Amino acid sequence: MAELLRNAWQGWFRVTDEGKLMALFMGSLLFLWIGYEREKQKQLLRYGIMMAICCVLPVTAVILMLYQTKFYDYEWIWSAVPVTVLTAYAGTKILSECWQGFRREAWRKGLPVTAGLLLLAYLCSGPGGADPDRRSAEDRKAETEGLLEIIKTEEETVCLWAPQDIMQYVRAVDGSVLLPYGRDMWQEALGAYSYDTYPADIKKMYRWMCIVEEYRTEDGIVKTDVLREAMEEQKLSTGSCLDAAKRAGVNFLALPDDADITLLNEVTEYIGAEPRQNQGYYLFRLKE
Repeated sequence: MAELLRNAWQGWFRVTDEGKLMALFMGSLLFLWIGYEREKQKQLLRYGIMMAICCVLPVTAVILMLYQTKFYDYEWIWSAVPVTVLTAYAGTKILSECWQGFRREAWRKGLPVTAGLLLLAYLCSGPGGADPDRRSAEDRKAETEGLLEIIKTEEETVCLWAPQDIMQYVRAVDGSVLLPYGRDMWQEALGAYSYDTYPADIKKMYRWMCIVEEYRTEDGIVKTDVLREAMEEQKLSTGSCLDAAKRAGVNFLALPDDADITLLNEVTEYIGAEPRQNQGYYLFRLKE
């Protein structure tokens, strides 16, 4: 429940921080509400306002998320709100008032309003923009191709364990490569109606890799202490996770080259061999 509440609270900021669609939608609701007495679609407006409030407030948002089997991300609950319908309806009302009857003689006023509305819709489209700090899909795919080229020269049958940025592109590059877990591990909605779950060891491997990715060295700042605390809180150890990887059939491990140096040394010592470095990653070969 705490995780759901956190997701509901942070979800609203995710859909408003980068995108402008929600601002346009809220403006549309305000415009329609001002003319409520003359409004013909009062039921639609009341429903839209009620559902928008339910999605914004964390407590009611949690109820909606629980209703959707608890697997969906926060953004999905907005599918119950007629965002597009009400926004388009408000735009149509503005246009009809400025260009009454769409008469030919009123085009001097109507065409600029139409162009302005279309421009506004284009600029505000999307509930969230792309993160400028994230690398492009092409860059990540190129990194994956570079790693697989090295791996394929050493082993025909490959089972790769790597950060999410690599694993989500592996099968697109080479369908013969095996993975200990797939996209449905970090996107639970993909397995919302499946009764199959990953074994405890595989989930432990995933949590370990998430911590490794989260506490990388940034701007020379080493985060060994907080990484250790996170590992202890999750009851994880590098040795046990590498043992679990071997049992799962993993024979190659890729870690980012800016991962915590102490952790990299632990992995190197456990494996007993120095890694190869390529495409911003250290590549370890796990021996049986």
